[in-house]
Amino acid sequence: MTGSEEKCLLEHVVLISKELLNNTRSRVISIKLRTLLKYAYVSYRRKTTDLNSIRGLVPRVRPPSKLTNQYFYREMEKVLKNNFNVRIENRRQFRYVIFTKV
Repeated sequence: MTGSEEKCLLEHVVLISKELLNNTRSRVISIKLRTLLKYAYVSYRRKTTDLNSIRGLVPRVRPPSKLTNQYFYREMEKVLKNNFNVRIENRRQFRYVIFTKV
């Protein structure tokens, strides 16, 4: 993965987050950071933002290990904090992103 691919993937993280916020009626959405990365990776590879098709493909596609590390997760957190009203929480052993609609 090159730096430009990582930037594209971060853009897809923002796109998928917008789709999640637009397609849910709830005011607060909670999702694992790891799951959000998987959604963004499938979206990036398949060039789609359709959540139904992304959710169907997530179990079959694994992001490369270069992306599933703490450094890329920190970059994702920064991008999400800059673009959305979010909190990052540790629950059990996972990091969750909590989106709040305005």
